[in-house]
Amino acid sequence: MFLFIFVSNWSGALLPWKIIQLPHGELAAPTNDINTTVTLALLTSVAYFYAGLTKKGLSYFGKYIQPTPILLPINILEDFTKPLSLSFRLFGNILADELVVVVLVYGHDPHDHHDPPHGYHVIHF
Repeated sequence: MFLFIFVSNWSGALLPWKIIQLPHGELAAPTNDINTTVTLALLTSVAYFYAGLTKKGLSYFGKYIQPTPILLPINILEDFTKPLSLSFRLFGNILADELVVVVLVYGHDPHDHHDPPHGYHVIHF
């Protein structure tokens, strides 16, 4: 999984996929899709629970009442919000990276057919 995420992120950073237009969309890094990042985060959480249950058995659930049983709802909520947080963070970072690359290549949004406002200069390399 590490290699998939690593190669996906760098393919989006090094190659400006968004400038290649296809009849039904555009190319982008795989981690630029929220469905991919949510699936990766859920797989990570399932692997985390599986490893904990196989190593500690049912005593694994004792971590939810540590350091005090009052924190049980917060500890359970943490396990459900962690995959959501991880997926949104990865998706947002990759989307922002690809948008910056597109703006640097085009000088503006490629889908926007208007000239940039006066006072803004387009960067040309």
